Amino acid sequence: MKEFSQEIIEIDGVEYTLFLNRAGILAWEQYSQKENEEVFKLKNLVDEISNGKDIEITDDTDPLKDAEKLLTSDDVAMNSYKKLFWVLLRVNHKTPYSEALKLFDKACEEYGREQVIALEDQMVSDANINRVTKEDNLKKLPALRPTK
Repeated sequence: MKEFSQEIIEIDGVEYTLFLNRAGILAWEQYSQKENEEVFKLKNLVDEISNGKDIEITDDTDPLKDAEKLLTSDDVAMNSYKKLFWVLLRVNHKTPYSEALKLFDKACEEYGREQVIALEDQMVSDANINRVTKEDNLKKLPALRPTK
């Protein structure tokens, strides 16, 4: 059984088939490891601040130090999405990384960054869902807790 997601996107009048399966997700995670670690650190920083953690202010405290990191967090996340776009193009088009970056930028110009990112998120979600095996007629396992 192969679990995958496949979508077609038109960029500058050319159709590109984006493809993602579990191997592609693993490759993306491998190549985006640095970005993922940085995003995790920034998320923890935001959580500490928003959860009311007592922050000690001294004469040496720089109020803009962490703010500067938060301003660059968008760039870090975008690098991860650019790498995912490269992986999505790689299977069907053998697109080199530099060309994938150009196509990502063109796609963002044509469709908007939010829509391109939403498509990538959707494809990752679809590749992680087993759409082949149906389990409608099975008994409910009492020991299994609800996921919500």
